[in-house]
Amino acid sequence: MTKKKVLFFYPRFVEEYKALLEKNIPEAEFMICTNREEMEKYAPEAEIALVGMTFPQDVFKRMPKLEWIQALAAGVESYIKNAEQFKHIPVCRITGAFGIYMAEYVLAYVLYLCQNIPRALKAQREKRWDPFRMEFIHQKTLGVMGLGHIGKAVAQKARDAGMRVVSWDMARADAPFVERQFGSQEMAGFLEEADFVVLTLPVTPATKNLVGRDFFKAMKKTAYLINICRGAIVDEDALVEALTSGQIAGAVIDAMKEEPLPRESPLWDCPNLIVTAHISGPSLPEDMVEIFKENFRRFLKKEPLIGLIDFSRGF
Repeated sequence: MTKKKVLFFYPRFVEEYKALLEKNIPEAEFMICTNREEMEKYAPEAEIALVGMTFPQDVFKRMPKLEWIQALAAGVESYIKNAEQFKHIPVCRITGAFGIYMAEYVLAYVLYLCQNIPRALKAQREKRWDPFRMEFIHQKTLGVMGLGHIGKAVAQKARDAGMRVVSWDMARADAPFVERQFGSQEMAGFLEEADFVVLTLPVTPATKNLVGRDFFKAMKKTAYLINICRGAIVDEDALVEALTSGQIAGAVIDAMKEEPLPRESPLWDCPNLIVTAHISGPSLPEDMVEIFKENFRRFLKKEPLIGLIDFSRGF
């Protein structure tokens, strides 16, 4: 059988990916790319593209033999924006792999903030004895916005840790560990209850800049925002205003509108804000290769692919 030619690009873990792909999927020939020159060199022969979210969209136009795209990401806004060129090419995103990691990220920062670890470290640096009253997560309510795979994983982890969990979404989900599910018209009620608001929504026309000035006004003044999905959902100017004025207690953001975050961005110096470099849901080679291996098998057998993008829904 002739091997399928797969163009591969991911900016990190290249050697680890290469070794795992060649070991686990010998039925494919992998053309490993580390820069644009190599992408353009291999593009004309590529039948399958296995690529990260930073892969240039215009390079797909140089792939006349392309039959399938497997994106190594959960968010696929760039494909949605260019939907016209993928009319006859199936595009898949990663589903089911990131939740376990993102749930740990959220719980880590919830504990960090409740235990007031910055205050303890500051007192230690100053050699100052500072007994203070901490807050406790079993007395807090976590509000999850978006009950897809990632949102459910976050909600389950929080509930297992003793938190009360509520959610907001456009539709109800099967999630018995969520005490109350608020519908699309019940945002105010949802925000009244949440001590931590966690964003796990996809970017669609309905969710872009959803988290803005009115949203922050409706949050508790003692509440925190945690964004682990996409920067486009948050109005960053409104976030800076809310944090600077003390309208909300603080925020942790792992996704921004522009990444890497420019040095001149006001987010870097914003009070009560923690910024991380889009690390909450890592595309670890062992996970990604297993998912691609299964989808590659399905592709060859013409079976339904996992994570196929529904362009009409936007994810």
